[in-house]
Amino acid sequence: MAISTEEKIRDAAKRIFLEKGFGSTTTRDIAESADTNIALVNYYFHSKERLFQEIFQDSFAETFAPATRILNDDLPLEAKIYKFVDYMTDLLKKDPLLPVFVLSEMRGENTKMCEMASKMQEAGPNKFLQQLEREAEKGNIRRVDFDQVEVSLMSMVVFPFISMNVLKLKKQMSTEEFYRFVEERKKAIPEMILSYLRCREE
Repeated sequence: MAISTEEKIRDAAKRIFLEKGFGSTTTRDIAESADTNIALVNYYFHSKERLFQEIFQDSFAETFAPATRILNDDLPLEAKIYKFVDYMTDLLKKDPLLPVFVLSEMRGENTKMCEMASKMQEAGPNKFLQQLEREAEKGNIRRVDFDQVEVSLMSMVVFPFISMNVLKLKKQMSTEEFYRFVEERKKAIPEMILSYLRCREE
């Protein structure tokens, strides 16, 4: 089946937004990559801003909605953390440019990405934090700043992909060795998070 011009524009825009970010991407870049012209880009999507919004609303729904569902599932805490790390690691292995893009786009307070993230945050209560509170009340884990736990969980998965080239150079890793390294972290990250939560203060 032949790919339509609209699909070509969408695919090209996603690729260039990932590589260059929203601010550095021009409508001309997108048109040239899609082998079309600026008039057709504007005909289908009206503006670069609307194209960006459509692509990454869909992309975020496909990528991060499953991660959010995992954290909101009625799973035991340990199983949930393992499942989340497993999913996010596999996701970033498929699309290693994604965390670099998100990081660059969220540096400013009023970026398009921040607007979208705020809307996603408003979708409902944070059931993962609520679960951590309940587990602390039962005495199964210690009471700490659970926002710190959530941020640490995410950053421990994402950081190796952000620093992939540095790690590969520093540790003399091939790409295959790097991927084996992040696979090993599927076990190491939950162990570190759970050990921290279960550690009893002296």
